[in-house]
This record gives sequence, C-alpha cells and structure tokens, in this order.
Amino acid sequence: MPSRRRTLRATATVLTVATAGALVVDLARPGAADPVRAAVAAVAAPAQAALAGWDDDRVRALTEERDALAAEVTRLREQARRHDQLEDLDRATTWGDHRLVPARVVAFAAGTTPVGGRTVTIDVGEQDGVEEDQTVVSADGLVGRVLRVGPTSADVLLLGDPGVVVGVRYGPQDDPAADGALGSVTATAPPGLPVRGHDELTLTALGDSPISVGDRVTTLGSPDDRPYVARVPLGTVTAVDPDRGQLGRTAVVAPFVDTDTLDLVAVVFPDRDGP
Repeated sequence: MPSRRRTLRATATVLTVATAGALVVDLARPGAADPVRAAVAAVAAPAQAALAGWDDDRVRALTEERDALAAEVTRLREQARRHDQLEDLDRATTWGDHRLVPARVVAFAAGTTPVGGRTVTIDVGEQDGVEEDQTVVSADGLVGRVLRVGPTSADVLLLGDPGVVVGVRYGPQDDPAADGALGSVTATAPPGLPVRGHDELTLTALGDSPISVGDRVTTLGSPDDRPYVARVPLGTVTAVDPDRGQLGRTAVVAPFVDTDTLDLVAVVFPDRDGP
C-alpha cells in the first residue's frame, strides 16, 4: 500500500506539471498547445480514474468505519445511562422492601382515559406480572398508578390527574424518623383559591395539623399496597394557602417527578420475591 501511494502521488505530480506547462503554452500562443493538451488528457485519463477510484473507496471505507464507531458509542452511552437510572431507582427504594420491574415510557396521551386524565404507556404488562392499581415510580418519586394492562404494555394514570387523590404524610425534611401529619394531595385547589399551575398540587391537612413551607410529602400507603405503597416521596410544600375558612389547612406542593419528561420508570411489587 505505501508503494502504491508513492506511485499515485508521483503520477499526480507529473500530471500537474504537464497540465501547468500546457496552460503556459496556451496562454503564450493560443491554439499551439492543442496537441499537448490532447496528449496530456490521454495520459491523464487512466491515472485520474485510478486516483478517483482509490480516493472514493478510501473515503467510503472511512465513512463506514466512522458511522459504525458512532453507532457503537451511542449504544454504549445509552447502556451506561440505563444502568445509572436503574441504580438510582434501586437506591430510591429505601422507603420499603419492594421489587421493581423497570419499564420505559413509550407513549404519552391526554384525555383518553375513562376519567379524562393524562396517561403514559409503559413497555411492560401482563407477561411481566403487572396488574391494575400497582404503584409506578421513578428515581425521583411517585409517578402514578397502573390504570389498564395489556399483554406487553400498560397505561399509567399520572399523579396530578384531576381524578387522583393520594393519601399522604407530611412533615419537616430534617426529621425523617417522624411519622408526620396526615393529609391528602389532589390536583385542584379549594374554592376561592387560585388555580394551581401545571406543576403544582394541593395538600389538604387532616384536622388542624399545621403545614410549613419546606415540609416533605410522602405517600401514606393503601391496603395491600394498592394503588399506592407507603413512604414513596411525592413532593415538597412550596407555599401555604391563606386561611379562608375552608375545612382543613391547604398548601401548594411541587411534585418531585416531572411527568412531562418521564423515561425510565418502575412498577412496584409488594416484596422482592414478587410474582
């Protein structure tokens, strides 16, 4: 290959010099260089074809090699990202002894559920042991609950849907050992208060328990862990509503999970033995 490259470079140099010479003669005496130009063209044609063919093959080979390497880098990066997300999910289960079945969000929908809410479709279903009313989480906290199940996929009703009410506990973040006060979280604000924003929920205290900005909100848990298992992080209190005589104090909660950017989630099974 090196000898061939040297030969091709030498040929290219000779052709360049010959072409330049023909150009000089043509400029000095128009028409006098026609025979020279024809001879150069006849000699150059095979060499130019060889050079072009070699260059095209080489460029094609390098392009294919580059594309293959880029695809492999993309695959490895996605594999590493998924591994990191799975580790984050596993660390997030410190709130209980549960088994997680990882799933990817493969579709978003709005207004298509029986309650008219927002759902996402995940790529696990009956074949993976998933059933209706199981909790769905991400590394950040509560996502929602399984609404419908197919053989290989399931629809998840998201936290923040108008028809979703979650029983919760809330309290200072610096006292995780405390049980916390009881309440509920919904998407809508009580009458007389401003409408909640897209990324805001309403916490309603049960009884006269006070609410403070910065309080951490977690799930209370349901019988048999359905639809919500206990102690899953849900959000943080960002503002306390003024007292307008409503039943139970209320506050604004910012959820930990951004449901608009969901990717890797997990369906929660009651224990690590699971189905």
